[in-house]
Amino acid sequence: MTYIFVYTWYPSHKTEEVVKVYLEMLNKFPVDESLVEEIVPAAVKTGSEGIKTLGISKVKEGKLEEALTRARTQMAMFQSIEGFEYSIEVWATVEEAMTVIGKRMP
Repeated sequence: MTYIFVYTWYPSHKTEEVVKVYLEMLNKFPVDESLVEEIVPAAVKTGSEGIKTLGISKVKEGKLEEALTRARTQMAMFQSIEGFEYSIEVWATVEEAMTVIGKRMP
């Protein structure tokens, strides 16, 4: 099974705006357990560069495209917030990566 990592970063003075949209997003798009299992719903880090968040979801078999579309749609809700940026990455499991080179986990 594949993982989707969603990273966000934004200026700390935009926190109230981001939290407002985040709560709206959770109400509009509750976790769809038929698509993903949330491994890290949202981890938050603050620093001199502002606020950073990370979410990790394990994608159910055959649901990658649908899960990516949903993640992109969720992140689109934040695009009007000045300084808000995000990245969505797809990561393979070790087992998936090893099959690419013709190997299997012991």
